[in-house]
Amino acid sequence: MSDLARKLFGDDVPPKSLALIVDLDDTLCTGFDLPIRAAVEVLGRIDRQKVAVHYVTARGEVSRAGTVRFLEEHRLPGWRNLHFCPNHISTRKHKIDKHALLAREHRVIASIGDTEEEEGEAARLAGVPFVLVDRDHAAPAWTFVAARIESAAGFVLA
Repeated sequence: MSDLARKLFGDDVPPKSLALIVDLDDTLCTGFDLPIRAAVEVLGRIDRQKVAVHYVTARGEVSRAGTVRFLEEHRLPGWRNLHFCPNHISTRKHKIDKHALLAREHRVIASIGDTEEEEGEAARLAGVPFVLVDRDHAAPAWTFVAARIESAAGFVLA
């Protein structure tokens, strides 16, 4: 708990909101805009009032319009929570910094991505559970993430 939060709330600090960190390429989609079915199905069930989805990507800001269009077409949550990589830093540093920031602001259910070197390291440094996607068989990773979301009561009740 931060000193400011302790001063403002004492011991009654509100709990952190839930969040999920998602990589885009080869995790949510392939070829920039071809959806990975398992990913779209899991993200489409999230209760947007309970879980904030944050997309932390190596894509640059120049990709914003196409990325937002993809998220809208598939009715995915979090289109306002797109974290593109600035041109002046490496994708590795960008992902480390964003994971750390999101871990401070939220209770992160998991980070899911396709590389140990970037998303995996960023998640570990931030103390966030990491789920590695096998690019050829993404469904098992998304099933695992779905179980984590469900255990946090983060899905819309049918």
